[in-house]
Amino acid sequence: MKNLIIAHIDSHTSWRGGQKQVIELIKGLNKLGQKNVLFCKPSSEIAKRAEEIRIEVIKLPLKGEWDIISALKLRSFIKKEKVDIIHTHTSHAHTIAIIALLGIDTCKLVVSRRVDFHIHNYFSKKYKYGTFVNKIIAVSNAIKRILIEDGIDPELLVTIKSGFVQGEFERSDKNSSLRKQLGFSENTVVVSTVAALAPHKAHYVLLKAANVVLKKYPNVKFLFAGEGKMKSIITKDINSLGLGESVTLLGFVEDIGTVYRATDIFAISSEEEGLCTSVLDAMYFGLPIVATSAGGIPELVQDGINGFIVPVHDHLLFAERLNLLIETPDRRKKMGLRSSDILKQNTIENTIIKTFDVYSELCC
Repeated sequence: MKNLIIAHIDSHTSWRGGQKQVIELIKGLNKLGQKNVLFCKPSSEIAKRAEEIRIEVIKLPLKGEWDIISALKLRSFIKKEKVDIIHTHTSHAHTIAIIALLGIDTCKLVVSRRVDFHIHNYFSKKYKYGTFVNKIIAVSNAIKRILIEDGIDPELLVTIKSGFVQGEFERSDKNSSLRKQLGFSENTVVVSTVAALAPHKAHYVLLKAANVVLKKYPNVKFLFAGEGKMKSIITKDINSLGLGESVTLLGFVEDIGTVYRATDIFAISSEEEGLCTSVLDAMYFGLPIVATSAGGIPELVQDGINGFIVPVHDHLLFAERLNLLIETPDRRKKMGLRSSDILKQNTIENTIIKTFDVYSELCC
């Protein structure tokens, strides 16, 4: 089979787990001898990072999902370069690709679905995730199940989980001690979460759990790494609960490895979640995990094995599980070791190969 020409589209401006997966996928496909081009917004973080490592980038406005100008420019590129695969990594990019591909049957459309939201719109069910798409990659089995429940043809669906990217932490500054910077002693138990400050991450659940934990263990510290539109609301919640001395908002942390190294227990309180790549990162650092049952999280965190799964919004049980790990260091260690073992099944190399197999099947 000939080498493929693949156009990837990501319409986000911020840098999250999904954007990291796109960059790593392109890097891996380039090593396999495939030609990849990334279409993204001019001011996006993914554009900046892609250009730094010499990934070919073409910048488009990508102003919403009905951006005809972007669609026409993409269409021109598809025809001129004889593109084999369009792979969209965000919902708005998906619609733009459909418009660009109208009347073109020589290029296949692959869509990555990273969110566990239901699809309620009839047009989306019939066309966006039906007639006009050749393959939908769900990043967890949970997302695949939701799409089937929504009436999407199972033949269009394949689960390819997001993969852990080890190289990021190999470059991390191992000598940097966040504990020392924050004035924590070696004996301080630190609970951290790494997540965008977005509504579906439900940080308020973790704050309510922290409030319960601190009544029993007042010396425990909580670290929140991430930025987002919920920052002011989360700050207000911290102050209203009187947690200012115990909860630190770190903002966006470039060298995120410093956060994981400072951590004893990793927590994620999402009410909706595709898979959660920060859980994969926490597993690499051998951390026990307390997480909700949202989306694909239980596909990574095995309850009672490498952490605990609690129902969405149940802050009391969340606090109970945190307390159990706080008071049993041996259990924390054993669960952390099991996290490292489970991680081996979820590598970025597996993600790249399985994605390339999808392309090959469509273009054979």
